[in-house]
Amino acid sequence: MKQMTLKDIQQVSLEILKEVHSFCTENGIQYSLAYGTLLGAIRHKGFIPWDDDIDIYMTRPNYERFVKTFRSANGLKVIAKQDSYIAFARICDTQKTGTCTTLPWTKVEGTGMWIDLFPIDPVEDDADTYQAKLQKALDLYDRQLGARRALPSVSLKLGLKGALKQVCRKLKYRNCRLSDINVQLEQLCTSAAASATAHCTQLACPDANCIEHLPADYFNDYVDVDFEGNKFKAIKQWDACLSKLYGDYMQLPPEEDRRQHSCDHTQFYWKAE
Repeated sequence: MKQMTLKDIQQVSLEILKEVHSFCTENGIQYSLAYGTLLGAIRHKGFIPWDDDIDIYMTRPNYERFVKTFRSANGLKVIAKQDSYIAFARICDTQKTGTCTTLPWTKVEGTGMWIDLFPIDPVEDDADTYQAKLQKALDLYDRQLGARRALPSVSLKLGLKGALKQVCRKLKYRNCRLSDINVQLEQLCTSAAASATAHCTQLACPDANCIEHLPADYFNDYVDVDFEGNKFKAIKQWDACLSKLYGDYMQLPPEEDRRQHSCDHTQFYWKAE
């Protein structure tokens, strides 16, 4: 099994995105490039040079429809809901690529390369109410991470200190089921009625440092943007969105922050033919 290079990872991710784009176009499902992928499209016309993943947004109705109906002739598989240990979806290449990790609680074995799909949900307009909801989501996310870390078996291969820590995790999270936590997180995400609010957010994978209290009309209109020589979809208000998320997003980060996301803990490899 040959380990994939950064260029390999980017190419397979791009092929996954192409298939997702084709399916969405053929079936009238709206999506947008998101986060570093959207930033890369605008600033670099493709991947941020050191980036190794692709993120996309869908409003909840589009997200649910995609998860239920996506089919692939090329070995791609949607992992979501009860099949997942996280509260958002991944579209994975299970045919050509494999995955291994030094983090035993991440459950990536068998998934292959993936791109992340994040649902966008209505959220209350009041900023303080939104902050309270964000904090609840962060608390649930912390519980989810704790429950994930408690999954591996206790082993002296971890060393005595590591084994004792794992015993403590198992005791602390003995009544926490990942599926239940993720259901609670999804219920929190979907608790606001779209008809009663003018804002939206992404809380399935919350980040205290990334405040996404966005006007809902950002997700009404979509445009084509260039990404690695292809046209993909982005919200028309991409400039306002990127400015809110990253400030002066055209400014490159310091060199010490230009690092591949997964290289410290996850490796992708080509499956033997």
